[in-house]
Amino acid sequence: MTRSPLLIRRARATAGAIAAALLLALGAPAVASATAPPPGGGGEASAAAAPLPALQVQGNQVLDATGAPADLRGVSVLAPEQNDLCEYCNIKPTSELIDIAKAWNTRALRLPATEIGATTDLAAYDAEYIAPYVAQATDLGMYVIVDLHLVRNYGDAAGAVPRSTVERFWDYIAPRYGANPNVIFEVFNEPINPANWNTWKDYIQPVVDGIRETAPDTLLLMGSPQWSTMLNGALTNPIDDDNTAYVYHLYPNQGAPTAALLDGKFGDAAEQLPVVITEFGWNPPGEFSDSITAGTTTNWGVPFRAYMDARPWINWQAWILDNFWKPQMFDYDWNVLGGEHQGQFIKDWLAGEPSVSPCATHEAVGAGVTVSSTYSAAYDGGNLVDGDCSDAGRWLSAVGDATPTASVTLAAPVDVTSVGVYSGFGAGTGTVLVDFTLEVHTDAGWQQAASITGNTQAAREVPVGVAGVDQVRLVVTNPSASTTEPKIARVYELAVHSG
Repeated sequence: MTRSPLLIRRARATAGAIAAALLLALGAPAVASATAPPPGGGGEASAAAAPLPALQVQGNQVLDATGAPADLRGVSVLAPEQNDLCEYCNIKPTSELIDIAKAWNTRALRLPATEIGATTDLAAYDAEYIAPYVAQATDLGMYVIVDLHLVRNYGDAAGAVPRSTVERFWDYIAPRYGANPNVIFEVFNEPINPANWNTWKDYIQPVVDGIRETAPDTLLLMGSPQWSTMLNGALTNPIDDDNTAYVYHLYPNQGAPTAALLDGKFGDAAEQLPVVITEFGWNPPGEFSDSITAGTTTNWGVPFRAYMDARPWINWQAWILDNFWKPQMFDYDWNVLGGEHQGQFIKDWLAGEPSVSPCATHEAVGAGVTVSSTYSAAYDGGNLVDGDCSDAGRWLSAVGDATPTASVTLAAPVDVTSVGVYSGFGAGTGTVLVDFTLEVHTDAGWQQAASITGNTQAAREVPVGVAGVDQVRLVVTNPSASTTEPKIARVYELAVHSG
């Protein structure tokens, strides 16, 4: 069952709701103009950009008023009212994150509005959490998606979101921003149940009709039940509207992003309908991901990008430009997460840089390798330096090898800054190397570079910082935490990186 990372952390979000309620109780500011400057920076020093061309669906594409493809690629920022929930993070204001998004070449910025209920003071909410950032994004020359970021059941059942709550939000927001061609409305982020497209259409069609009374031309993005994974229902029963595109949300828990998988989920539909992937993302198993988002750049990001690059009519926004909410693009100190994490990969993708697996290019590709044992001939030591981090491209040690060991001999001495240790099987954490040491050899002999214990990361970048290295050795003392799989080392690659 697919779930949004935001739903999993709903308990944390409660703190944000309480904080927002306190702000409103203390007297929120008056309603801001949609063109008011953003608070505390956010591009104030630069001249405002001219409005972007209005957007219109035509066939299976979103085009601008000039007839050109809209190219709505970008990132999501965190809902501004939840920006201070992490007690140990170095928090950046939303205005600063929007500046970063622009610097990353974001064309369409997704701005969630999360803590919305039947009694929310929408004028105060808009003034504090929407209007300043719409103005900033508009001034910076970006499209901005105002996203009603509800992750809830819908309808009249207990605990579900009644249609009146959604209508109330858009009855306020639509006339405020309907005349701004830079603004897009995402009508309901992730409805969950009932898991039926026709039921969903009956619920949401009156909301769309209401929006059209005051925002007749705004591009709408339409989610679907089961956390926005049922857009195929629109193939036979589309929303009755001529300027609506359909949303899909994709994470590694849904499977490896093969063409067959993605075609069935949204790709085939995108041959007929306009589709926007407003959420996707990954990080390796460990502290920067969870059960929904655990994946690697090599095995998930690279094939997903290849699929999307071949279908430029499918627009996308990556989740999430943050240092706390999973799967984040920065560590807690705002260093972009690279390697098998998504941050640098998304930044490069937006910049039009080539798609390169961090496993595929390193100093040890094609080097000589000796290993203590092999599980079978198909999984020999040469796989450690073949630039292939697929499951088929691993070294597996033999059952009964108590200390699996691999030594890599480089073609020439290298100043080694770090070694990437890629291990495990698929997206799970139970088969990654748990305890291991890295040793390096120079003219002075062997020395230990690092000792790792309790590892849970499938892609572990280990700092080394030793010059003149001609050999690297991996010594595994605990190859796996699994109690059901053979106790063997499973290693995709030893990626030697130089400075």
